[in-house]
Amino acid sequence: MNNYFKLAFIGFISIAGLYISFKGEDLNELIFHLSRVDIFEVSFACFLLVSSCVVRAYRWQLLLSPFDKIQLKTVFGATMIGYFGNGIFAFRLGELLKAYSVAKKTRITTMQAFGTVIIERLLDIIAVVGIFIILLPWFPFEDDYIKYASFGFTVIAFAIIFILYISLRYRLIQNFEKVKWFSSGFGLKVFHAMSRLFEGLETLMRNDESWKIIITSILLWGIYYFETIILISACGLNLELLEIGILLVLGSIAFGIPALPGSAGTYDAGIKYSLVIVFNITSAKALNYAIISHSVAYFPLLIIGFIYFLIGNIELHEVKKIEINK
Repeated sequence: MNNYFKLAFIGFISIAGLYISFKGEDLNELIFHLSRVDIFEVSFACFLLVSSCVVRAYRWQLLLSPFDKIQLKTVFGATMIGYFGNGIFAFRLGELLKAYSVAKKTRITTMQAFGTVIIERLLDIIAVVGIFIILLPWFPFEDDYIKYASFGFTVIAFAIIFILYISLRYRLIQNFEKVKWFSSGFGLKVFHAMSRLFEGLETLMRNDESWKIIITSILLWGIYYFETIILISACGLNLELLEIGILLVLGSIAFGIPALPGSAGTYDAGIKYSLVIVFNITSAKALNYAIISHSVAYFPLLIIGFIYFLIGNIELHEVKKIEINK
């Protein structure tokens, strides 16, 4: 599957999501709800989101610490550059740009840093699954789409964790080196990427800061939860605390669906569907919340990331030069 086909595929998904989101909506009613959004609370939610990036950067600093001691401001800058990259590049290339930007200023290689970025995402997946398990007795499984999406996400997450554990426990990665496909070309790049991932996992297991990593992960998702509460209030919706937790899980799953940069279309459609079907929110109010929450999650990080991108003197063409085996 070449990049053009994949780009066309995710483009179709995003366009379909946007069509579903806005189909049949009265734009005048939507504008009315948008005009009534509490700007102060939206601004506070933006502040919380940027604050969460500091926590995320600190957690990443802990993950990177066995390889090199890096200042928090350097890691924070790389984190924001990663958000900028994800905001403008397809296929979440911002994650690779994030690793490259921190490696550029340290003794860490790009792929060592990229291995810790993957571990970061794995920790986020574990957090979402953990929240889902806690909320399991209250989850709206009467809706088939939500039921299949939730269980599908959980099964895939557990499968990934299980495969990584078995591979790490029995050092299966060493066997891949003997496979001919992994000895040259793209296969060799994949092998090096996998090697760096398992190197990062082994380092994490020996990391003396593991308890700090766990605490920061809890704090990070606590901030996301509080931010969601603020945005719910800003948009004039009335949801219980448990319902907001469910919405946070569903929104996280929606963000994970392959789409154009910024999860265009997929997040909006997923959130609107969840609010309308599960929580009986009117269509216009649901779309209003989807637009506001998506904007808060996208534009502040994109703007700050762009500033750090300029400060870091990173050229867009450098991204194409990043070799997966470096």
